[in-house]
Amino acid sequence: MPAAWKPPTPAATTGFNPLLRAESTTLPWESSFHSQLLSIAAGHPEEQFFSHVHTALRSYIDTPILVAATADPTARDGFRIRYQRNLDDRNSLPVIERGFVAQAMRAGRALLFGQPANAQQTLANRGSMMASIGSVIIAPIRHDGRNLGYIATRNPRERVFGERELEFVAAAADVGALVVRNKNTAEEARARSQELRLMLETARALASERDLRRLFHRLHRLLGGVLDASTFWVALGSWEQGLMTIPYCVDHYRVLDVVDPMPLQGSLCGQVFREGVPLLMRTPEDWKPYPVIMHGDANSEDVVSALVVPMSIGARTIGVISVQSSRQQAYTERDRDLVVAVAEQAAIAVENSQAVVQADQRARELKLLAEVSRALGSQLSLRTLYQTVCEEVRRVIEAPAFYIALRNEDGSAMHIEYFIEGNNVIEPRDTPLKSSIAERVINSNRTLVFQTLQEINDQPHGVIGTDNVSNVRSLAMAPLRLGNRCIGVMSAQAYRENAYDDSSVRLLTAIAEQLAVAVQNAQLYDQAESRADRDPLTGVFHHRYLKTRLEEELRRSRTSNQAVAVVMMDLDNFKNVNDTYGHLVGDDALKMVTGVLMGAVRSTDVVGRYGGDEFMVVLPETTREQTEAIINRVTAELEERDLRLADGSAIPVKCSIGYALFPQDADAPADLIAKADAALYQSKRMGRPATRLQRIGTTQLRLEGDFAPVSELLAALLARDRSTRSHLEHVNRVAREFGNKLALSKGDMDSLLRASVLHDVGKIALLSHLLAKPGRLAPEEYELIKRHVTIGAMLIENIPGFKDAALAVKYHHERWDGKGYPEGLKGEKIPLLARIVALIDAYSAMVIDRPYHKRIEYDQAVRELCARAGSQFDPNLVEKFVALVESGGGR
Repeated sequence: MPAAWKPPTPAATTGFNPLLRAESTTLPWESSFHSQLLSIAAGHPEEQFFSHVHTALRSYIDTPILVAATADPTARDGFRIRYQRNLDDRNSLPVIERGFVAQAMRAGRALLFGQPANAQQTLANRGSMMASIGSVIIAPIRHDGRNLGYIATRNPRERVFGERELEFVAAAADVGALVVRNKNTAEEARARSQELRLMLETARALASERDLRRLFHRLHRLLGGVLDASTFWVALGSWEQGLMTIPYCVDHYRVLDVVDPMPLQGSLCGQVFREGVPLLMRTPEDWKPYPVIMHGDANSEDVVSALVVPMSIGARTIGVISVQSSRQQAYTERDRDLVVAVAEQAAIAVENSQAVVQADQRARELKLLAEVSRALGSQLSLRTLYQTVCEEVRRVIEAPAFYIALRNEDGSAMHIEYFIEGNNVIEPRDTPLKSSIAERVINSNRTLVFQTLQEINDQPHGVIGTDNVSNVRSLAMAPLRLGNRCIGVMSAQAYRENAYDDSSVRLLTAIAEQLAVAVQNAQLYDQAESRADRDPLTGVFHHRYLKTRLEEELRRSRTSNQAVAVVMMDLDNFKNVNDTYGHLVGDDALKMVTGVLMGAVRSTDVVGRYGGDEFMVVLPETTREQTEAIINRVTAELEERDLRLADGSAIPVKCSIGYALFPQDADAPADLIAKADAALYQSKRMGRPATRLQRIGTTQLRLEGDFAPVSELLAALLARDRSTRSHLEHVNRVAREFGNKLALSKGDMDSLLRASVLHDVGKIALLSHLLAKPGRLAPEEYELIKRHVTIGAMLIENIPGFKDAALAVKYHHERWDGKGYPEGLKGEKIPLLARIVALIDAYSAMVIDRPYHKRIEYDQAVRELCARAGSQFDPNLVEKFVALVESGGGR
């Protein structure tokens, strides 16, 4: 401080009325100070300018406290502190009263707020804070009539500042205006440069990118370079549809996949979509006019600031872009205008991209239809035709379940010609048309689509499917049209909602039209071929076709390892019928036998007239037990029928039947026919069919407990898998031993014995190829297998006395750790009997020889059970069961 400096006389003011800066003659030290300020301004950036100004001021006036702030529209009071120091007490930050700042800003010039010595009593009455303010000078930093900030100093000592200090602080503010203006200009230029670069990069991205997700990712990165885009999303849709999809969404830098579309009606985003006007939200107050905030309006609960901008092309809005921040005042009007410009460019790019995608899609559709046409044109076999169509449809359309059905002649039902779910081909069958979707499609001759579970459930029908039918969420069904006539339907079903867009529906409809023509051609070919391959009297296949078909089935059997049966049958004393009653009656007898045969076999079986009065039946994938069951049905039906003659009299028709199995009885077609023929003549000599089918009941099982009510179920279970006999007997025996050890009540013991034998009875309802499949099951096959516990419980739960056994059957595949099925029960929530059955079933499976694995030693089985105690099995039961085995039980 210069030696000539003296404290000024206190201003003649009272209270805190400000002293205005007066015009005065520039003194030498002021000129020197001004030069020093200019030197500071030229040599230091704004970040250091105010610190050097404070040092310079201290050289001329006593000002230990200095505060400098610049205008910031995002700050609460409109100013952001840039410098704040108390050189006398560096541990405290000085504060300038906002009211003083507001007065100085309104005045637009430096103001001095003094503390007269004679006002101490008055100040004491205002409170301790006011009493310690001392003298305050606030000088606005102004340029071109605008306040760019302020410099303030405060002296809490007894004396007050005067005009001299006021001039020095004002001079600092004047030079500070140059510094702040230059910085603002530089920031403005930098912001404009960033914006121009953003617009240029946006234009480049839009011009080069066709994939919308990658396009939005690039836009997000570009916007994130100039503003807070930690949360960012893009919505596309149309007001007519009332929904918007979110193809790109980032929440706090985490990329999210938003699958379900969101409604436009009633949302803040919907308002922007409808009105085409951007919204700028900067504080919590800005959200209050919108009482309903949906997902997308504010992706996170901590969102405070947001920009929601329409993607518009002229007066048409196709989407919305939003950036969001957890900070208040995160966005300015300038940010809004920038995002609006980007959104307009993005809208054009999206529409162009969608147009290109649609054009590409149409080209792919036309190409696919051409391929389908070529594929269908080369197929004359209906079965192969359906498989080809399914493959082509699944190539471009989501269709885990798919079927083709043709309407029958009287129009009352339709025949499911081909049905596949996953990789599981379902047997053809008939289903009624009345009140079904298929009836609506056939009557309207147009494609129907249902995109949600609710839409499907609203239909007065059941969705065609197998065990996964409850999983169907979308369904599309197209008519098989021949001009104005509909001959059937083709349907695709998916396990998620909204699976079929317009392109999928167009393709399905076009393929169905091509399929209808191909089906008609194939049917005409089949009819011509059938006439050549069939016996004109009975309508069944003739000798030549039977031999050809048998060779085909044997080739297929060698691959699938499934048995093929050949049944030979001829009419007893047929010559006498012809001789006595004439050939017309003999023909009627042949037709009657044909009808009985056709009614007894499956649709996949092949019935033919081998010659004269002899018939032959080829039974693919048929076991000995199944063959004998068919023979018994034929014999029983013929015994109940007589051939009625014109005069009202009746004559009995008897037959002899023999069969042989491939590969058990013979390996070549001719040998197989010879074996079956030999069995036929043996049965003719014996006077009864040469079968060895007999009732399988509890008399063939050594069991403890009452199983009379379920003997037929046990017979079916053993017929399905004869090798299970020893396992059932062993589980039943161990159940008795373990039940005694656990001291079960009589009722629980009876239920345990029943459940031990019937735990897998539900498998009789499953397809045999699933149970016999070698190797690992596919996921959808495993899901089918898991249903056997529920089916088994349903089969026995209503039988008196079997309710508790049914619960044990249902839950015996639950695990102690909750990872089992069907309901994922855990710990003691699993019924006790089910836990016991699970334990002894697993133990028996390990220590009994089965066709698919060799037994292991008892001590090894015990170690396995102990290893799984607490995860698969009840550890308390394992401990007691191990004690039983170690004492010699369970053998």
